[in-house]
Amino acid sequence: MALSDDIDALYGLPLDAFTQARNDLARRLRTERKPEDAVEVAGLRKPTATAWVVNQLVREHSDDVRALLAAANEIRAGAEDGDARFRESVDRLARSAREILAASGRTASDHVVQEVVTTLRAVAATEPEALETGRLTEGREASGFDALAGAAPKRAPRSREAKQPSKNEAPRPSIDRAAVDAARKALSDARAEARELQRAAVAAEREAERARVAHERAEERVAAVQAHLDAARGAGR
Repeated sequence: MALSDDIDALYGLPLDAFTQARNDLARRLRTERKPEDAVEVAGLRKPTATAWVVNQLVREHSDDVRALLAAANEIRAGAEDGDARFRESVDRLARSAREILAASGRTASDHVVQEVVTTLRAVAATEPEALETGRLTEGREASGFDALAGAAPKRAPRSREAKQPSKNEAPRPSIDRAAVDAARKALSDARAEARELQRAAVAAEREAERARVAHERAEERVAAVQAHLDAARGAGR
């Protein structure tokens, strides 16, 4: 099997299996007296959860990914229906992302799925080749392409003509303004609390992800140094 195929296989593995499999491959390559390949493999970075989901979408839902890329090309060319097809492709891939997360035992939160969607849109706009290889290691931030694709449809303007009441129309019941105001205040407070809790949850998720990535990077540095050491030893034999 070619090295490229081995690397492709790594990025198709369950996320938690990546580091051990990468280190095993680097070790095997050192045993086979391929020190340069071993160093390259040891330096491969483990994907973040967002990047991993995108990589699995490339492998498991390639038709939808190709449709996304085709719609992106249509938007660039100014096709009238490109935006609608782009949104449809993103929606299908978002649903598939939730299924992948659930099947892997990970939380399919709206925040994580939104990061996957943002990455798909950004990559389709600026680096479509990354959706062909399926070897992303990090998510992407929103790109300027988002202003062109997937924007929410604009509402039709409301008529300025006031509706004239019918002579046979029953009188409207009186409204308890104080009760309405109190309900609106309660709703506003509840929404504010929900937003605050959502921000706290997102911050906790990001902190956990940063800690995990830092740990993985430390393991990667150890593996890379080990590969260099083994290569130096092999050259001295």
